[in-house]
Amino acid sequence: MATFPNDHNSLRTEMKRQVYEEHRRGEPIEALASRFCQTRPLILRIINEVRAARIMELPLDYIDNEQFARLRSERQEKDIVGSLPEGDLPPKQSRLPSGLPAYVASLYEVPLLSRAQEVYLFRKMNYLKYKAARLRAELNPRRPKSRLMDQIEHLYEDAVATKNQIIWANLRLVISIAKRHVGSVENFFELVSDGNMSLTKAVEKFDFARGFRFSTYASWAIIRNFAREIPCALRHRDRFRSGHSEMLATTEDSRMGEHDQESAQIQRKSLVARMLRLLNEREQEIVACRFGLTGGQEPMTLKQVGATMGVTKERIRQIQSRAMDKMRRAAEEANSTRRDQARALSAIHRPRPDE
Repeated sequence: MATFPNDHNSLRTEMKRQVYEEHRRGEPIEALASRFCQTRPLILRIINEVRAARIMELPLDYIDNEQFARLRSERQEKDIVGSLPEGDLPPKQSRLPSGLPAYVASLYEVPLLSRAQEVYLFRKMNYLKYKAARLRAELNPRRPKSRLMDQIEHLYEDAVATKNQIIWANLRLVISIAKRHVGSVENFFELVSDGNMSLTKAVEKFDFARGFRFSTYASWAIIRNFAREIPCALRHRDRFRSGHSEMLATTEDSRMGEHDQESAQIQRKSLVARMLRLLNEREQEIVACRFGLTGGQEPMTLKQVGATMGVTKERIRQIQSRAMDKMRRAAEEANSTRRDQARALSAIHRPRPDE
C-alpha cells in the first residue's frame, strides 16, 4: 500500500502524477484515498493541481484573426464552430495506383478539402485555441475550478481533432512530394515521416485569412525540409523538369472498400504496437507523449513531457533517444532479415546456366 507524507506540499511529484494517472484510468477518489492513506479532499486537491499544471502547459499558440474578438453571441460563434460546409463539387473518382503500401493506399480514402472547407477548418482550429487561451488566462493554478478546466480541455480536444482532420486530408501531399525526391525505396518512409512533421508545423503556422491555398504553403514547407535532408538529391534530379504547378499538385480522391480501409488501419496500429513492445514502460510513455500516439492527444514538447513526469527535459531527450535507437535497430534487423529471405528466394528460382 502506497503512503504519502501528511504534508501535502512535501508530496513527491511522481506520486502526485501517479494519483492523477490512476484517476484518469477510472480509479475512484475513495479508492485512491484508501490506497495512499490520505483524505478524500487531499486526493481531490492533488488531482486538480496536476490537472491544472498540465493545462498550463498545453500548446495553445494560434493565428489570430480580427473576427475572433468581434464575436458576441452563440449564434455568431456557431458560424465558426458549426458543421463542415459541403464541398464545392462532388469528389472526382480516380483509379487507385497499384502496388501501394497499405499506409499510402489508405490516404486515398480521405477526401480532399474544398477551399470553403479548408477555410472553415483553419478558422475553427484557431478560434478554439484562441478561446481556450483566453479561458486559461483566468485559471488560478493554486485554486483551479473544475468547470473552467473542463471548458479548456474540451476546447483543446476539439482543436486537436480539427487539426488532425486537416492533416489527414493533406497527407497524400507529403507522399506526392516525397516520391519526387526519394532516391531509393529504403529511405522513402523516412522522407514521409520528415514530411509529415513539416506538414504538422505548417498547419500551426498557416494564416487562412491571406487567401492562399494551404497546399501551396505546405508544399514549400515540406520541400524546404527535404532540401535540408537530401541536398544531393535536389542538385541532381529532374534538371529539365520545370513544372512549378506540378510540384504543388495534389492527387485526386479515390475510394476504397471499407474492408481495405479497416485492414490498413489495423496494420498501422499493429506495427506501432509491436515497436512499442520493444521498450520498457517509461520509454513507451515518453514516446507516446512525444509523438501523440495516445488517442486525441497532440504531440508534446520535451519540456511538457518532463513537467508531466517530474524530470528535466534533457532527461526526457536522453530516454527518447535511447528508445528510438532500440526501435531503429529492431527495424534494421527486420529489414535485413527480409532482404536475406528475398535473396534466398531469388537463388531458389534462378535458373541454372544450362536450363
